Amino acid sequence: MTMTLSKPAIDVGIISTNGEKMVSFYGGVLGMQQEEDVTIPNYGTIHRFNCGDSILRIMVPEVAPEDVAGGDFMSRNGIRYMTLNIDNLEDVVNACKDFGCNIAVDIRDLRPGVRCAQIQDPDGNYVEFISAA
Repeated sequence: MTMTLSKPAIDVGIISTNGEKMVSFYGGVLGMQQEEDVTIPNYGTIHRFNCGDSILRIMVPEVAPEDVAGGDFMSRNGIRYMTLNIDNLEDVVNACKDFGCNIAVDIRDLRPGVRCAQIQDPDGNYVEFISAA
């Protein structure tokens, strides 16, 4: 059996206790268009951002979860980063620096014709930016 996608994208959810700063980063610094928030009583609020055909969800629960984000890139198993293919790598990395993000890997050549950088969002999640020359 093979699944049949009803949408040609993958949506990602991040659990955060740092909602205001995360919204400022993804909406303000990266410029993702924010959709209407969804509040689920006794659960929390989901801040939704458009990213191409995908939606990034920042879930801010009413009860704070265990803080396990961050750490060195290869220090934990599981989903550790997301990759965004962009055309304005230098501008985005500079905006992230101005915002105070940790730059885990500054702009570098990944392979011929492809440059990349990795930053950490306000919660310490890794975001990789890829730019084809």
